[in-house]
Amino acid sequence: MSRICHVALMTVFVALSAGTAMSAETAPEAGASSTSGGATSERAVNADALLRLGDLYSNAGNANRDPAKAFDYYRQAAEAGSAIARLRVGEMRVLGEGTERDISAGLSAIEEVASAGDGAALASLGGLYSHADSRAIPLDLPRAYDYYRRAAAAGNETGILRSGEMLARGQGIARDREAGLALVRSLADRGNMHALVSLGDLMNDADAGASDAEQAETAYAKAAALGHADALLRLADLYGSGRAGKPDYVKAFEFYDKAAQAGQQFGKLRVAELTFRGQGTRQDVEGGLASIKGLADAGDAEALTFLGDVYSGAVQSPVATDAGAGLDYYKRAAEAGNTRAALRAGEMTAHGLGTLRDVSGGRDIVRRFADAGNPQALISLGDLLREPESGDVDGDAAVAAYERAASLNEVEALVRLGDFYSDGMTVAVDLPKALGYYRQAAGLGDVIGAVRAGAMVARGQGTVQDIATGRAMVKAATESGEAEAHVVMGDLLSRGDGGPPDVQAAMREYAEAASLGRTQGLIRLGDLFREGKLLQSNGKKAAGYYRQAAEAGDPYGLLILGSALSESLLRNAGKPADGVAALRQAEATGLDDAVIPLADAMLYGMGTKRDAKAAVALLEQAAGSGNVAAARHLISYYRDGRRYGRTTFIKADPKRAEQLIAGVSPWLSRGDRLVEEMLFAAAGSGRQNYQSIAARMHELSAEQRQSLIRMMRTTHPNGYIYLAQQQLKQAGFYKGPVTGVLSGTTTGAVNRYCKAKSVPNACRFGPMSSQAGDVLSYAF
Repeated sequence: MSRICHVALMTVFVALSAGTAMSAETAPEAGASSTSGGATSERAVNADALLRLGDLYSNAGNANRDPAKAFDYYRQAAEAGSAIARLRVGEMRVLGEGTERDISAGLSAIEEVASAGDGAALASLGGLYSHADSRAIPLDLPRAYDYYRRAAAAGNETGILRSGEMLARGQGIARDREAGLALVRSLADRGNMHALVSLGDLMNDADAGASDAEQAETAYAKAAALGHADALLRLADLYGSGRAGKPDYVKAFEFYDKAAQAGQQFGKLRVAELTFRGQGTRQDVEGGLASIKGLADAGDAEALTFLGDVYSGAVQSPVATDAGAGLDYYKRAAEAGNTRAALRAGEMTAHGLGTLRDVSGGRDIVRRFADAGNPQALISLGDLLREPESGDVDGDAAVAAYERAASLNEVEALVRLGDFYSDGMTVAVDLPKALGYYRQAAGLGDVIGAVRAGAMVARGQGTVQDIATGRAMVKAATESGEAEAHVVMGDLLSRGDGGPPDVQAAMREYAEAASLGRTQGLIRLGDLFREGKLLQSNGKKAAGYYRQAAEAGDPYGLLILGSALSESLLRNAGKPADGVAALRQAEATGLDDAVIPLADAMLYGMGTKRDAKAAVALLEQAAGSGNVAAARHLISYYRDGRRYGRTTFIKADPKRAEQLIAGVSPWLSRGDRLVEEMLFAAAGSGRQNYQSIAARMHELSAEQRQSLIRMMRTTHPNGYIYLAQQQLKQAGFYKGPVTGVLSGTTTGAVNRYCKAKSVPNACRFGPMSSQAGDVLSYAF
């Protein structure tokens, strides 16, 4: 569920905690309860006084707030004949606010008031059945909508507003966007602040159909002018998210700051976050972090969650990761009521990050929220059920979880289903099915769905290739300000598998992604200058981009810089020893992958003393600590051996490799396990083995196929040539026999393929070069 939807459905509970009855969100309004007319005037006055005392002690702004006293006064007022008090007594019993929780008794009290057609009570029931608090009443959106509809018929403004929102979003009722918007506008046009905010949300929410950022901005601005502080946050979110065009962090910071000055805690947090990141204001990492920690120490759940993201590595930041600290912050945020933090704590527990691995315990944390119908929890549960690192894989259950989330209008679940059938992790790849899910998500306004669908169309994956249409889909998505769209657009413009390259346009897209905070754009720019396929190689420029990525908090910038320097691939940018130093820096950030190039540097003596035993020991230690990537690299040492020219660094030891793969196999995804099986088959060096690999290539994702081809180029060159010959033969570039032997005919076919893809420079060093290998890998 989006943050907007969550806020809309939870308003009723915020109102209660602030001492305003849930039925009085937009009070005074028609259909509100009143003191029973059957009592004497003196009794009525007493009941009203008791009701006011209850309101006083339930008000969150009252320094002497006392929910228990509030409940007692409401109870007395109810006994004196006040229907409003009976309603509030029921609400407090349901929530356990000021009294022991008794959901059954509380509901009975509210339903008794509602049975007389009381609009406020009906709206209260709508709120109870549409909220996201699994500790109270299970989510029941159809029932919630019915209560809101009946409240609206009684003239209750909360009922009008909420039934309009649900109708526009298709929550609990078939979607009718126009009818829902008409209900909300009927209140907004009368200057109702809450309706104006809701109207802005509906115009700003892809779940509610086509968005209109301009109308959303207008509605929020009107609500802000009327004194609705939360509307300032919405305006800031609108500018900062890029939904109104390219993100404008300066404007976002301005409105967050105004909201902060109006006393909004969330505004204070966002000001601190933008200061921490240097977005829209001068960067002050220490100052921003100190402000966030101050809010966290005061119990702010959002601040605690943000710190969990920073220290767990869930978001890129200049701060070193600390899984234990991240988990602790998530747990504190969960205790403060943040559902996303609770889900992250469950995921980390299942993965053994920052704590001992407890698969069942972690999954149970997530499942509690999923069983209550929380869409994000269902997605998280689906992820845990299909990741081997978080326990036994259950693909069917994962799909069921994603599908249930999708049925609750969570468009992200459709993207996950597309990923399920395209990434080869759990089942054999089914590209048409994956494309169908991505297109569904795109049809509901999801930018990532549109990006992935467009990329598949441009590359002819799961459908007939249509470069122009696919590129246009991705280009349109870049207008949203989504950084991933710019990275993918850059890829389509530079790799050659999604149309003729345009290196200058690709560089602009990567630069735009970087300006939006996506360091992958910087790394891609570095790659262009390092690889030399489309640009003249320039080691200094490549190193500069990698360093920028590292300085922005992406340790992969250090990893790639260190690897390239240690292998002497970046001329005039540093020495191999500088590369090893960069790799050690990357390792110090907690990046597991850094151990692999470090081990290779030791093995071959690149920038450090040659020491094969130390290289193996380093990988063994990392593998023993649960580093699966290190274990797979160690397996490759023994499966393929390591030699350079006449020098043998490690002798092949197939038995040792098989022992290691048996130990790590339970931790591998289905696709990665299949890649390892293919590499073992390739080690057999027979044409029959190569044929068996070729026959199963379709079961792998595009990324897995490309990874396999790149690895085989250096470890099994005949297998690499065999697969290249077969693929080029199918594409009409190769006319000779498929033998796995490099020939002049094969070289000619590779050159023709590179020319056809408009990247002839990639093949100028021959089919066995890394540049040609990259281009050929995209053919798979």
